[in-house]
Amino acid sequence: MSGFNRHPWLKWEQVEKFLGQKLPFGEKGQTFLDNMTWVEGYVQDMLKKAMPGEEASLSSHHPAGTEIFETHEHVIIKVKIAKEEDPRALQVFVKSNQIKLTGFLSDKSRILKLPTLVLPRTARVSYKQRLLQIKVRKRGLKESYVEAYIRY
Repeated sequence: MSGFNRHPWLKWEQVEKFLGQKLPFGEKGQTFLDNMTWVEGYVQDMLKKAMPGEEASLSSHHPAGTEIFETHEHVIIKVKIAKEEDPRALQVFVKSNQIKLTGFLSDKSRILKLPTLVLPRTARVSYKQRLLQIKVRKRGLKESYVEAYIRY
């Protein structure tokens, strides 16, 4: 069996309707299952349509000179500090969903929203070569129950 007859239970018209485009068939007798090179382009197009301007929106959430990324267990924040700033005057305050930086010459504090919840007490901050790095452990999804005692 070849072509459409190979899988008579599959309704190609419905698949094409769902995908929003005709399935690309190559040479005569060849099915789209024989040549899957078109899939990558299709997936990239769908991702662009689903998340338009994603790169711009990610960079606009954080002030210039700030980079926030995640590993499996941590959130790492890197902040470039200007030459005129006194690094010893800086203070870092960590909440479960954001970080507040104070002590800048402008007396304005910076609030950095975190991409996931963290454990504030696990924060480790270092300063080296005008780069402030904050590393905080993510809050686990599998939190265990803590007994709340009943008063009688």
